Amino acid sequence: MSRAIDVFAILLLLAAAAAFGFGIYALGNRQDFKALYLLLVGALALRASTELLRPRGSGS
Repeated sequence: MSRAIDVFAILLLLAAAAAFGFGIYALGNRQDFKALYLLLVGALALRASTELLRPRGSGS
């Protein structure tokens, strides 16, 4: 199960990088709303990826 979560986290990281790249491209083409949406999606995907990869402490 842990390996599946790691693979999913890496896929989220790649999705975040792609969203950031397309967001920067859209910003260069003056598509402000599309750029804002893609940058927000990238930020949320990056946060989700780091939350999945963060080591968990022993629960109390």
